[in-house]
Amino acid sequence: MTDDADELPLTGDAFRVRAATTQRVTAPPVLPPARVQPPAGEGASAEAVEEATAAGDIEAAVPEPAAEPDAPQEEERASATPVPQLPGPVQAQVAETMRARREEPREGDYSLAAPAPAAPPAPPVHEYTPFADAGGLYSPAPVPDPRMAGPALVAGGGEPVLPPPVPGSRLPEPYPSGPAAGAGETGFRAFQEAASAQAPAAPAEWGWRGLLRRVSGGLVAPAMGQAEAAHRAAVAGVQSSLAGPKTIVFVNPKGGATTTTSTLMAGKTFGTLRGGGVVAWDNNETRGTLGARARSAGHWNTARELLDNIDLFEHSATARIGDLGLYLRGQGGAHFDVLASDERPEVTGHIDAREVARLHRLFERFYRLVLIDTGNNMRAPNWLEAVRRADLLVVTTTVREDSASSALWMLDALEKSVFGPGRLKERTLTLLTAPAPSVDESMRAMMINMFGARTRAVLPIPYDAALVSGGVVNYDRLSPATHNAWLFACAAMAEALTELPDLTR
Repeated sequence: MTDDADELPLTGDAFRVRAATTQRVTAPPVLPPARVQPPAGEGASAEAVEEATAAGDIEAAVPEPAAEPDAPQEEERASATPVPQLPGPVQAQVAETMRARREEPREGDYSLAAPAPAAPPAPPVHEYTPFADAGGLYSPAPVPDPRMAGPALVAGGGEPVLPPPVPGSRLPEPYPSGPAAGAGETGFRAFQEAASAQAPAAPAEWGWRGLLRRVSGGLVAPAMGQAEAAHRAAVAGVQSSLAGPKTIVFVNPKGGATTTTSTLMAGKTFGTLRGGGVVAWDNNETRGTLGARARSAGHWNTARELLDNIDLFEHSATARIGDLGLYLRGQGGAHFDVLASDERPEVTGHIDAREVARLHRLFERFYRLVLIDTGNNMRAPNWLEAVRRADLLVVTTTVREDSASSALWMLDALEKSVFGPGRLKERTLTLLTAPAPSVDESMRAMMINMFGARTRAVLPIPYDAALVSGGVVNYDRLSPATHNAWLFACAAMAEALTELPDLTR
């Protein structure tokens, strides 16, 4: 071979000349092509090869002499056309391309017959593609991953054929599973707790600290004082998430023990800070006073009317909470609803345990927090049913001997007949309300010790003249001390609800 052949540029013409002069393709064609004979005694020219290749008749461009040429003729033919020396991989690629074009289906050849079995795969070769760079080198082309190939369509119709798996290959494995979320010192929860602990505290808003921050335009931002920090913690406690709807029942068989007032104040505190989802229900077997002390509505319907039409809500998937507005009384800015007890004097009969269960299931469906005000008859079926369905019992009492004695007697009966020994304390809180501006401090201390031993906590509630009149509660007239006391009381209730197991379902 001459030096000119080594310097011949690698063009398409050079590939075709090389194929026409030295390569013999013997794969059978799809359709018998018309054979084109080259001029006698001469090799196929580059133009003839190009025309035959463009028409899809690859074999037409390959000469097939009738007899085996002798050595002088072969040498003369080889010297007639300069033949470049191509790399072995390139030569294999050219042969593969010519074979694929011969086997390509031609126009009108879309038979429904099954395709011929594919030839066994050739040994893998490294493909090289030229690219323009300073040295004129060859760079290995990326080999497609057969695992990423989609289904191949068969000519002439038929089902798509998935590419066969490559022997020894495997799909990418998922990331190895680590420990459970939040486990250990490097878990997600540990990271959140550490990040929260390192977050800067909120600036003060109260007192001289808040005034200094506002005057300085935030350049000086003192930390919150102890009282403000405790207040914000209590707000966060009231707003804590609850695992499902929860029920709080306020109990004391002694009249005047502030069960109704406590139900309204808890409804206002929870409703305002939680943004709604709270209902207060007067479960008195006769006529209670919760509806009388709550804000009125445009109707006088009560629990009796709701029970008469409760089928509309129990057996309808399209029932809406707004439909309950015909029976409940919204409390405006306090963000909770009130269901009054039966107020009609001409109606006789009592609400039984089954009806209490139906109302409770309805409220659990539409509200997150159910507050129940109870009557004075511990033996009434509706009273006992409400207690059994309570997630938390709140004992209301005043700093009076008769109120405290009634509450302790009730706790003895509940622990013996309803909850069992040792199971009442963790499910009960005590609200100790001052009935007057001044009370007997020795009596207060004794009651704190007594109820502290029987319930999980005792929360003090100060005296407020706005709650003594017995009329509709005006929350705007309540003192800041009353609002603050109820904030901490409701925070203790919410904490108990988040810690207690669900034993009522």
